[in-house]
Amino acid sequence: MSILWVAAAAFGFFAGLCLVVGLVAPGPLSPAAVVACLLCCLGAAWSSAGLAALYGSYAPAIASVFFSAATCFIGYRIAASLLLDVLTVPSASSVQGTLASDKLAVILADAEPHRYDPHVPAARLKRIERTDAATLSTGVLPLVFLAERVRYRALRGPHPARYIVEAVTDAVRSRLHEPLADLAVEVAYVDSSPNLASLVARARPSSVVLIELGASGSLPFLEARLEAERAAASYLTCPPSVWRDERMALRLRDRILDRVPEDTRASTGVALFGSGIPDAWHAQSASWLEDETYFLTRATVLLEEAGLPAQAIRHAWLDWQEPSLAEAIRHLAATGSDRIVVCPATILYPDLSTMLDVSRDVRDARLPEHVQVTVLPPWGDDEVLVEILASRIADAFGLETTVA
Repeated sequence: MSILWVAAAAFGFFAGLCLVVGLVAPGPLSPAAVVACLLCCLGAAWSSAGLAALYGSYAPAIASVFFSAATCFIGYRIAASLLLDVLTVPSASSVQGTLASDKLAVILADAEPHRYDPHVPAARLKRIERTDAATLSTGVLPLVFLAERVRYRALRGPHPARYIVEAVTDAVRSRLHEPLADLAVEVAYVDSSPNLASLVARARPSSVVLIELGASGSLPFLEARLEAERAAASYLTCPPSVWRDERMALRLRDRILDRVPEDTRASTGVALFGSGIPDAWHAQSASWLEDETYFLTRATVLLEEAGLPAQAIRHAWLDWQEPSLAEAIRHLAATGSDRIVVCPATILYPDLSTMLDVSRDVRDARLPEHVQVTVLPPWGDDEVLVEILASRIADAFGLETTVA
């Protein structure tokens, strides 16, 4: 066999590999991989031209093109099939010392990173695959990462979620009485660094209190907690979810009513929405579904007591569950609501969906022109949320909190 046939196969195969890297990789590695893919394509074309010259016919060149395309497809599929396994391999964490604290309070959040990081969607997709929550096609998997990159680029700046989590953590620290020489309040992230397991292993405290900031009790949070307990061989104390605190429901009611004049409440509709999680996860971690249902029901009752009609309050989800936000908004308009307040009820900090998809859902609802829609931001560093988190930590360690 001529070396040109081997070259055509090799160039095609590496073109497929480089294409996957170009679709998935962050930063300058992506354009470098795309350039390498184009060079491999040129190499395959050179091999075809060499075969045409060698045999004095165009038939071998045409066959070489199809041969290179086939090996490119093989390279693409192999790289795509290994994608989740490669990106979810745990990285060795460098421990540069331990925290000088006997007590550790960790605020665990699933906030998305400031910049696109392929390890985060890989971990989420791996969990979806492992739990059979959805069927993942190997061929389109790199395109999912590309879509994530495009969504990050649409933000035109760093993702604000972790800034908000850090602001909440700083506010919680300030609420606790000084001196705090024996207490450290740190933040960890689900599916990202710093993760809970490495933080607990680094601190090696005598007692750990875990505050889950987000979908408390859902499968990602549950897995992070179990991994930390295995890694540190210690038990984490978990106070009750913030969603079971009535102050959160009262604060949500007030946030909504601040946007609704009292004389318009009878004609105002409210769409309370959450992120939504796959049904397959509920069987493994039912506590989040219970907390979310309790909180939304409590908030609904409070809004009804404030004068909003019961039929004008709807629950919706951005992903996985029904009804969708567009359907809920459309239903409210159809039942006579002239004003609609769209509220991320169980979303504490912004994510790509709330920043990019909510406005799309409002457009997709195709509302009459006279219907006014107000979209509230997520909770952010709300003072009531900070107060609840600080009181959870204080109660667990027998401390006191300051009044802001």
